[in-house]
Amino acid sequence: MTSADHDVLTSWSRVGTWLTAHARRGPARPTSDPARLDAFEADLGLPLPADLRAWWLLPDVSADYWIPEVFAPVSLDEALETNAIWLLVAEQEGESFDENGHPEARYRREFMPIALSPGGDGLVVDLRPGDTHGAVLLWDHETWTLDVPQWASVTSMLQDIAHALEAGTPALLSHAALGGSREPSIAMVDEALDLTWQPTAPGR
Repeated sequence: MTSADHDVLTSWSRVGTWLTAHARRGPARPTSDPARLDAFEADLGLPLPADLRAWWLLPDVSADYWIPEVFAPVSLDEALETNAIWLLVAEQEGESFDENGHPEARYRREFMPIALSPGGDGLVVDLRPGDTHGAVLLWDHETWTLDVPQWASVTSMLQDIAHALEAGTPALLSHAALGGSREPSIAMVDEALDLTWQPTAPGR
């Protein structure tokens, strides 16, 4: 087991343990086939971050909406299908420019969805070389804008959520510190044992 495998597994174990003890859990996301990951990586022509690969290979990941603000992990098949659909939409829209003559944002094949919201937005891992390689970004399917990273990596996402759940403190504080548009959120469980994330003031 690599250090990335260990970090991802340990953090998910903390999240999963908390969810089992405090919230209602739904079905598990299917565990990915390593061969499918190899094929995607070969087709992309870029290496997958080690913690992203470890994420896809995690067993028994809850498919409920436990990722702030309201995102549920998707299977690898659903991620690849979503990737293909969003790429097709971007191709059909064609290239356009903003009022300053700069190309407007378009979905790219180097964005790998890992979770979706009920409204159709996605959390994607940036596979492009550069400063945000491996970061978890919010893809707004309507505005097609990218904010500063929600988290610097899949590992930091899981560690942040695990700490927020266990300590009762807000998640997304690092995103807010970078000037991100999403407010830090704290986990709340209602009488039906459904988990939601409620915006709260930083430092609560």
